[in-house]
Amino acid sequence: MKVYDTAFNENEWFVIISIIVMNLAIWFAPKIFSKLEGVGYYIFGIYIGLFYDHTLSIKPWDFYDVNDNSSYQFIDFMSYIMYGPYGYFFLYFYVKWNIRGLKIIPYILLWSTISLLLEWIGLKVGLFHFDKGYKMYWSFPIYLLSQTMIIVFYHLSIRHEKTGNNQKTQL
Repeated sequence: MKVYDTAFNENEWFVIISIIVMNLAIWFAPKIFSKLEGVGYYIFGIYIGLFYDHTLSIKPWDFYDVNDNSSYQFIDFMSYIMYGPYGYFFLYFYVKWNIRGLKIIPYILLWSTISLLLEWIGLKVGLFHFDKGYKMYWSFPIYLLSQTMIIVFYHLSIRHEKTGNNQKTQL
């Protein structure tokens, strides 16, 4: 096990403050989703962060570590919750601003750039440790894919809602 830090400091505060501020922002933002939709988009954000972090930061690749050491800790779990509000707000503004057609491309590029900036801040405060060969620019296509997936998820949800929730979904 590799230990990077033993103190409660910037990386833990970054996670805690992000969760509090972003969840308060959700609480006070005008509601445009039903509670079920909002929870679904929130959980999708958590899932994407969890999926990619666990794909890239554990064996067989083990490209980087999260938080204070290379083992899984409670604050690691909290850091995945931190992704939920970002997924929520990505779709919130997508819907609120009625992003359609070719405007989707710059929208996804902008949010991928914001995501990369937040990752860089996470790197600076000790949330991520890329000392095992990972390069931050590798995350950009992951953000592009993830944000495209959440837009697809949104449109599938809307289509399912319009066709009727009571009908059986055919695969």
